[in-house]
Amino acid sequence: MIPNVPAEFYLPDATLVALVGAGGKTSLMAAMAAHAVAAGETVVLTTTTKLAANMAYPVFWDGQESSLPRLQSRLFRCRSMILARDRAPATGKLLGLTPEAVDLLAASGLADRIFVEADGARGKSLKAPADHEPVIPRSTDLVIGIVGADALGVSLVNEHVFRPERLAVLCDMPPTDSLDARVLAHLVAHPLGLFKNVQLRCRRIFFANKMDRVGEAAWDMLRHARRLVKAAHPDGPISATEWFAGSVTEGWLRFLDDD
Repeated sequence: MIPNVPAEFYLPDATLVALVGAGGKTSLMAAMAAHAVAAGETVVLTTTTKLAANMAYPVFWDGQESSLPRLQSRLFRCRSMILARDRAPATGKLLGLTPEAVDLLAASGLADRIFVEADGARGKSLKAPADHEPVIPRSTDLVIGIVGADALGVSLVNEHVFRPERLAVLCDMPPTDSLDARVLAHLVAHPLGLFKNVQLRCRRIFFANKMDRVGEAAWDMLRHARRLVKAAHPDGPISATEWFAGSVTEGWLRFLDDD
């Protein structure tokens, strides 16, 4: 759990929360779920892509309305559960639900909160989405776009970046350039970037994780990127994106302002 989190990060009106990007989606999802359970809420954690094989005690669901009572009984006893469609025989990874199944789950009122990992990054800290990504259910209320701060300020081609060639094309930059504030701003604001496939009505949160691994220059870079986004998009959902930074591992985060 992340203690003493700003109230804006746990929006009381957000039933279905989708996490996209790279650099800590699974750990942030688990922390948010723990926060909700501690507050007395019932929680479902799931994915529309894949989840790590080491997720404990998953419940498998066929996505059919007729089997919802079984899930309700389980959730009443346990207060939270990890929900998946199946397990991949070769890797053991949990296979995700269809977005339609997640929408059905949300409409059923089964859980107070549903957290969905809607993107894959193979453990990297930064990525640009592929053509088929992210897979965001239509009933999503809040989308959290995540980057790992350990990928900032270094060359695009490094061990922290997933599919660097896609990011280079998206940001119109050579692969040898550094991941600076301009690149980050482009990733956040571009329609094919971090918040790709997000409906206009959804609230958006940008979260830079792993800030415990970087220095003050990374904070300055984030603030500069935020200013670039707001200057280029003074109105609309992009400008309204809330920016946070912190460390899920160390259990802290804070609102990012322009100071």
